[in-house]
Amino acid sequence: MYLQAGSFHILYEKGFLRQIKQDTTEVVRMIYFALRDHNWGTFDRKIENEVIDNQGGHFLISYDCFNVNEANEPIFAWKVKIEGEKDGRITFEIQGEALEAVRKNRAGFCILHPIKGVAEQPVTIFHADNSNTNTYFPRYIAAEDPFLNIRTMRWRAAHGVSYQLDFEGDIFQTEDQRNWGDASYKTFCTPLSLPFPVQLQKGDTVWQRVTLHPPLTSTPTQRLENKKSDDVASKAISLGIAASVETKMLSDKAITLLKSLNLNHYRIDINPSSTNWITDFSTDCENAAALNLPLEIALSLENHYEEKLADFVGVCQQNKLEISSLFLFSSQTLATPQALINLIPSLKLQLPKVKIGVGTNYNFTELNRNRFDVGEGDFITFSYHPQVHAFDDLSLMENTETLLYQVESAEKLYQKPVHVSFISLRKRANPYATNSVDFIVPVEKQADSRQKTEFGAAWTRQVLAYLSQTNAVSVTIFRTVGELGLMTPDAATYPVFESLRSRR
Repeated sequence: MYLQAGSFHILYEKGFLRQIKQDTTEVVRMIYFALRDHNWGTFDRKIENEVIDNQGGHFLISYDCFNVNEANEPIFAWKVKIEGEKDGRITFEIQGEALEAVRKNRAGFCILHPIKGVAEQPVTIFHADNSNTNTYFPRYIAAEDPFLNIRTMRWRAAHGVSYQLDFEGDIFQTEDQRNWGDASYKTFCTPLSLPFPVQLQKGDTVWQRVTLHPPLTSTPTQRLENKKSDDVASKAISLGIAASVETKMLSDKAITLLKSLNLNHYRIDINPSSTNWITDFSTDCENAAALNLPLEIALSLENHYEEKLADFVGVCQQNKLEISSLFLFSSQTLATPQALINLIPSLKLQLPKVKIGVGTNYNFTELNRNRFDVGEGDFITFSYHPQVHAFDDLSLMENTETLLYQVESAEKLYQKPVHVSFISLRKRANPYATNSVDFIVPVEKQADSRQKTEFGAAWTRQVLAYLSQTNAVSVTIFRTVGELGLMTPDAATYPVFESLRSRR
């Protein structure tokens, strides 16, 4: 449903405000609230008693909202009121109460700011002690939160109009969500400097209010010279696919169909500390040979790096494997440790035709926060998925834009070519879990039913379209067969298969 408050036009969807625009300029991407658990998971919610009074130039919305646990039982209740006035003022107020004891990392508001028209623009942060800070929204992805201790935020968009948000009920701060794959900056409640998780008891309450003011004064402005152009010529990228983790051997029909995609590489994951790693490696190599594809190998080492590398190189040399690229990771760190990077010169003597990359098997943020000297590494790599913070269709499509900024920022940070490997709809691991046992994500929870639908195909096309506007040299997307693949194990294709076949 579309609403209007003064000169603001707003999309109202499932209790939240989205794509708040003045004319064609997106001012705020989203205002919403969430209850996040001790592992930063988001509790599902249900809306009841929703009342919408839409008067054209102004509106009033109220509803009750309940967060539910995995058993679909209510654990937290919210009273919600959203009002848009004729002059453009928008207020969003929430009153929450714990119905049961629950451990939370966050309970309350998050505000998303778009990147386009906001990056590099000036912003003034007003703090709780009445002081203020004048700064800018970052162009390159900020490793640390750029704005802290926020009571009010006033910024100027690229078209010259200024806007203001007020926050009540908590202290807010802003993070660069592009780190985790979201195409936005996020201003959120409760500073991360405070301990978390927090144990809420039954009856504990939360009250917060966010106010977006009518547009402020208009000031002529010019785009900064180093802004990335919106009209970037697209280019072809080396495209590969990852091995299935659901089916060991590919059927003849699946092989024929996959070969029709004209792919460039076949990614496999190896951990030499695993008992059956050589057997699994052999199976993967058989599939790669059947597909006539060189290997892209993600090698994860736990310890004894030199010894494990020697074992791995021995197998590669003995079998005369065709390897296009090799990623060096540690299963015990979020980014490639320097001790492993320092072994690249000797490794290149043994595998002289192989491009060797370093980085992270997880989100871009690990490149950003765990910095290292690339040394003789040939390229940088990171993984991408769009569902760290939001899970609806619109957010997933919006978040594809993030790849523009992640590739650009990785190049700026490390001055090396970028390989994005690999891309999936859902996370393969949770490196932010409070409990280490939750680090591993079971295969069934990695699957997203949308991957088998027309939405999955549209999302894939948009991902590749954005990547084609970057300098990324290689990308690996999805797996071969299964719930995480392009087709069923017996080779019944999903729409996403066609989106890859028609890319050229």
